[in-house]
Amino acid sequence: MSNTSLLICAGQCWPDAAAMEPASVSQQLAQQALLHSGWRGRLLLRLLGKQLGRVVLNKLLQYSLPGILAHYQWRKQYIAGWVQQAIEQEGIQQLLIIGAGYDGLGTQLSAQYSQLQVIEIDRPSTMALKQAVLQRLQAMPVNLTLLPADLSCCSLPQLLQQSGVFVPKRSTLVLAEGVLMYLPSAAIGQLLQQLRQCVTAPLQLIASQMQLDWQGKPRFSQQRWLADLALLLSAERFSSGVVPAALNDWLAGHGFSLQHLAQPQLHSNPDPCPGELLFRAAALPHCAA
Repeated sequence: MSNTSLLICAGQCWPDAAAMEPASVSQQLAQQALLHSGWRGRLLLRLLGKQLGRVVLNKLLQYSLPGILAHYQWRKQYIAGWVQQAIEQEGIQQLLIIGAGYDGLGTQLSAQYSQLQVIEIDRPSTMALKQAVLQRLQAMPVNLTLLPADLSCCSLPQLLQQSGVFVPKRSTLVLAEGVLMYLPSAAIGQLLQQLRQCVTAPLQLIASQMQLDWQGKPRFSQQRWLADLALLLSAERFSSGVVPAALNDWLAGHGFSLQHLAQPQLHSNPDPCPGELLFRAAALPHCAA
């Protein structure tokens, strides 16, 4: 499991986040993911279970990427609101989640909206563990499909066609949370082009991309040398990014129109760790792209 996935799961399992309420599906998925992800995941679980361990984790994050766990929660809150709006107000019938990981949003939405077809794609090892946990929790609605695949090695159109559940004529929302920044520009262009080819109905996209700093490097504004070193050693360095002022043109170049951009400086809900652009876009008509 990547360091980023470990951090996201740790944020879901953090005792303050869980409070005294029963663990949600997302929290149970995160716990099982950490438990089955080798010594790093098990060490994180042990640290999370002790007050001193949480102090140590907080200090490490403070000196590497302060605010990152809260940022992940901020990002997920925005996404959940946008997705719910698309389903309830705009008639989205199909949700395709690329790089779904161990997040429980697709499970929650498929249970809440029986008319919604939810399709999640991630690596086979991730999907195998996720399916096993969801089946054990009896949380696998019939309208939820998990597709194990590495999109760097297979064709997205062929994968969806062979799934037996994907319908090109359904209005579709694609969610690619924390995915694009790890892809080079050519791979991003190919992915977005394939999505436009797969869907013949109205197509929307919710995704995130790193912001380029003054040196043209994709990074969080509070990212420190310790985070740089960790990303380098784990081969998880960001491969691409965009300047906020150029986001509209960048999307247009890929056949999409910017609809909404989450505001990191919003007084009522600021981003605790700015640097990742979270946006919602709609596919342009093919003749306009």
